[in-house]
Amino acid sequence: MAQDPTVHTKVRHEFYVTVTDFHIDIEKRKITGLVKTFPDDWERAMNALLREKVIRYVQLDSNQRAALHAQYLEQHIQLDLNGEAMAVEYFGTSTGPDEVYLLFMAEYGDKELEDLSGNWTITHTLLADIYPSQENIVIFHYDGRKRTNSCRESNEYRLNFDF
Repeated sequence: MAQDPTVHTKVRHEFYVTVTDFHIDIEKRKITGLVKTFPDDWERAMNALLREKVIRYVQLDSNQRAALHAQYLEQHIQLDLNGEAMAVEYFGTSTGPDEVYLLFMAEYGDKELEDLSGNWTITHTLLADIYPSQENIVIFHYDGRKRTNSCRESNEYRLNFDF
């Protein structure tokens, strides 16, 4: 369940948002993804996860950060097509002055584009365990089309796209 972020943070605000893009990449035969979040929200969330280890996020080296990001992202984003789960795999992190980008991918095997049509289910609970008001906006790109929706507490952080 969501923890009170004010217990672990000095800065408080009412809403927390990420934007996540999923792309069907036919050339690479993968689903590529990118989560964009705010650096201060991300750091506070990582500190909350590290609370029991009595270490701060800024004290981690780049390998430790990558391992933490991978474990957290892979636990909090699930993707399936017509009931068939696709494992999400963390690929890397890029940090700018105003954003943190988490890159990931999912293999879809030898399927052709027409085999990738159907009911896509995305469960996206990233940061929802840290911030009770977390909203994860999802943009799904499929064959030149895109659909947008958001995962939040009211839909149990799950949504469907049909293509």
